[in-house]
Formats: sequence, structure tokens, C-alpha cells
Amino acid sequence: MTDLANIGSQNQAWARIIVDACLAQGVDHFFVAPGSRCTPLTVAIAETQEAVCIKHLDERGLAFACQGYARGSGRPAAFVCTSGTAVANALPAVVEASMEGVPMLLLTADRPPELRSAGANQSIDQQKLFGDFVAWYFDLPCPTEEIKPEMVKSTLDYAADRAKSGPVHINCMFREPFGSSKIDPGTLAVETDPVVSPTLTTTAELELSGGDTLVIAGNCDEHEALAAKALADRLNVPFLADITSGLRGLNYDLQLIQKRLPRPQSVIHVGGRITSKRWWQFVEETRPAYLRLTSIDDRLDPVYCISQRIVGPVAAMCEGIQLKVDSGAEFCEQWQRNSKMVREVAGRVLDGHGLSEPMLARCLAEDLPENHGLFLGNSMPIRDVDNFAFWPSNQHVEVEANRGASGIDGVVASTAGFAVGRHGPVTLLVGDLALLHDLNSLALVKNLDLPVVIVVINNDGGGIFHFLPIAESQDLFEDYFGTPHGFVFEDAAKMFEISYGRPTTVPEFQQVYRAAVDSEKTTLFIGLYVCAHSKGNHPKRPNQSQPLPRE
Repeated sequence: MTDLANIGSQNQAWARIIVDACLAQGVDHFFVAPGSRCTPLTVAIAETQEAVCIKHLDERGLAFACQGYARGSGRPAAFVCTSGTAVANALPAVVEASMEGVPMLLLTADRPPELRSAGANQSIDQQKLFGDFVAWYFDLPCPTEEIKPEMVKSTLDYAADRAKSGPVHINCMFREPFGSSKIDPGTLAVETDPVVSPTLTTTAELELSGGDTLVIAGNCDEHEALAAKALADRLNVPFLADITSGLRGLNYDLQLIQKRLPRPQSVIHVGGRITSKRWWQFVEETRPAYLRLTSIDDRLDPVYCISQRIVGPVAAMCEGIQLKVDSGAEFCEQWQRNSKMVREVAGRVLDGHGLSEPMLARCLAEDLPENHGLFLGNSMPIRDVDNFAFWPSNQHVEVEANRGASGIDGVVASTAGFAVGRHGPVTLLVGDLALLHDLNSLALVKNLDLPVVIVVINNDGGGIFHFLPIAESQDLFEDYFGTPHGFVFEDAAKMFEISYGRPTTVPEFQQVYRAAVDSEKTTLFIGLYVCAHSKGNHPKRPNQSQPLPRE
């Protein structure tokens, strides 16, 4: 006869080893969704004083919060859920994390082998469910005395270490009963030495093709961004900075629209992705010698232009690498002169249109408190901030966005995780469709001890589609692309007991935003509201067709 009590105790013993191994590798935050099959893991987390547990009812939002935490902290957290479709709901967040090497450890509960492919309730094929989007996968067998606890500990040590550079999936099988009695930690004595990653080379000698050179910082952390700027200063070359680097360099995207930029012969690209689509078009036309310094071993080369890619500690490489470049003074001066002119003209255009989407970006840059992180929704919010939000060139702002797959799902949940990861308040700039996609994650934000100020651009549908040629086909555009919805979100804020506001002018926006920040409470307000519910009335963006004057 099967010893059910022994099965329950083994489940709890293995779950405690799993949690302890995570803690030993620095994974101390656990994002846990309710469920039965994951009971051993949930109980072990709840009974472990060192474990920080973030709970949420929706696995999809919870998974985005888990990867958002890693963006804020630089360390992986563990996502814990029950079996079945609960696991599948994590796929969008795993895809996002995979595309940018965001740390993430998934601990998913599963049925034992005898219940697989047998019609058992809530049983699906979870083996390698995330495919190549995870850096490593392991199917952990059901707890049993025949397998030494050292195997469990060793597996989780390795998984937690691999998760530091991208998502890792451990599928944990449990038989019933799951057990809930407390386990004596002394019975689980297993060595917990941390896994040490190999040291990478930090210096190299390179010689670019010579001539006019520039440095551009893509998505990277503060140390990498500052090192990239220091490299540009040392080489005396123009410095460009994507908004996700947290620094502000020369304004280049609007110049690319006007096709006013002098062509570089060499480019040094530091870090990850770049928001501007026109940047890659510019590179494809120019075909400079292209060097990329990255901490992630990925292939980020959409126009097949990268001459050389070096993987390693980016800040150390920027400081130690020897680059021989020969940029002319006129090249640098022209970049700086054009950037200043474009920024001044754009400012005058914005001042003439009152409260607009680009104006919101500029206002946020001016009023964002020093202690606030900034999370940006995809589509137009991140592009508007990249183009129109500027702060002093030596000031770094902690900026994050889900740019791996650039989806609009999970943005609110990711922001919640980002706030937890950075241990501080966050401002989120998000579009109306993205908020609708993730509305239930307002519950996650509401339950945080940290304030999140949510600024919504409600232009009643998909504003970014106005930049596509299909926008000229009014008979198709409204119904299939613009998708006006007519929602205001005031009742949503009321349902989740979140403060709400709806300013209509620039001074009102500044007043409402500053009051929201000063309140140190979670606040949802509409930074821009344009009701376009009637067909054919979808708003045009004020900067959509505004030309910049030529010199």
C-alpha cells in the first residue's frame, strides 16, 4: 500500500530544498499564483522567512511582474504556478524576457508521469512548453527517497545561475497528497555554495575603419550607459542614447526623419536594442563599420551590418578597449548643431498644440522626480519619450520597457514588478489599448507598498496605426486598425480603489502629476483623452505631418 503520508512529506522536503537552493543563488523573490498542484512550493515559500512572496491571481500578469522585477533589480525572481493553462499563460512574458536576456526562473508544478496523456483534469503537455525561448529546461521528477536530495539542490543551483542571463524553466512534478506540515530544516542539510560564473575578458584592441565615428547606447543599465558616454567623450565623437539607456544624448530620430544627418564611417553600438526604426534604416543606407559591445550573447543585427560583436562586461570593455578613430571636428559640430536646431523647432511645434502625446513626454521628463523609475508602454509612448523627453546629459534615469518582443500585453504587471525590483516608486506612461490588455493587473499594483503613478494616453484606439499607409483607407481603418472603444477608465480606477484624474490642459496635467507624486499613493489618470468613438473621428497626432524647417 502506498504511504500517502510519506509522499506528502517528500513533496514538502523537496520543495524546501528548491526554495533554499534559490535563496543560496540570490533568488529571494517569488511571484506566486494560487493553485493546488504547486502547494508544496507555495507552502515552502510561505514558511521560509528569507523568501519575499508577491501574490497575484492572474498568471499572465504575474509572469510579466516577475520579469519586470528583474529589469528593476538585475536579478532573477522565481515564477511559481500550478499545472495546465496556468503555465501557458506565462508564455508572453517568457518570450519578452528571452528576447532581451532578462533574468527569470520558472518553477511550474506538473502532474506525475502516470497522469500525463491520460485525460487527467488540468493536465497538458508542459514539457518544453516554452521551446527555445528558455535558456535551459529540466523536467524534475516526482519527489522520492530513491533520489538523493543533492540532485535537487544541484539542479536548482545550476538553473538559478543560468537564469541570471535569461529565462529558465524547471517543471516540477508532484503526486498527491501535497503535504502541508512544516519541515525541519536540519533534515535537509545540503551544501549551498553559490555557482560562480566564468570570468570574461574585459579588454581588447580594435581598429575601426577610421574616419567619422559616433557612439550609440542601446538598452543597457546605468553603469553601461555611463561607460558608453565616457567612451564617446574620450574619443570626442557624437553620443546618441536610446531612451532605454536612461541617458539623453543628441536628438537623432527627428533628424533621420528630415534626412539631415551627416553619415558616419564607423559606429560603436553599446548595449542592446534601439527603439528607433529609422536608426536601422539609416545604418542600412550608410553601411558603416559597425562594432557592438554587449553583455548578452544574442544576434541583434536586423539589417546584417555588424562588422564585429564582442560579448562581455560592457562597462569594463568601454573603459579598457583601445579604439583608434579619426573623427573630424566638422562632423561632430554638424551633429550637435542639427540636434540643437531640431530640438528647438520641435519645442516650438509642441508649444503650439497644447496637451498632446509628445507634450506629455516632455512634461514627464521635466517633472519626473529623482527617485522615480520610468516604465514605458510600447507603440507610441516609448517613441514619444525617445523623441521629445530630455534631461541633462549627465543625469541618468532608470528607464525600462518590454522591448524584447515589443508587445502591449503585461505592461502594468511588468511595471509592478519593476517597482518591487528597484525598491522605489515608478511612473508608467501607457496607451489605452495596453491598459485594457492588462486591466486586472491594477489589482497587483494596488497591493504594492510602493506608489505607481500611471499616466494613460487615451486616444481611443491604436494611435500608432495612423503612421501606416492603411490610415488613408477610411472605410477599413476605423473598424480594423483604429478600433475606437470609447472607454474612459474612471470606473476601473474606482473598482480597484485607485485615485483618478483627467486633466485637459498642460498646466492641469503638470498639477495633477505633481500632486500624484507628492501623495505617494498609486494613482491612475488620463494624461490625454480624445473621444473618437464616432466613426471617422479618430484624432490626428499634432506632430504627425509637421515638417521641420531646413537651414
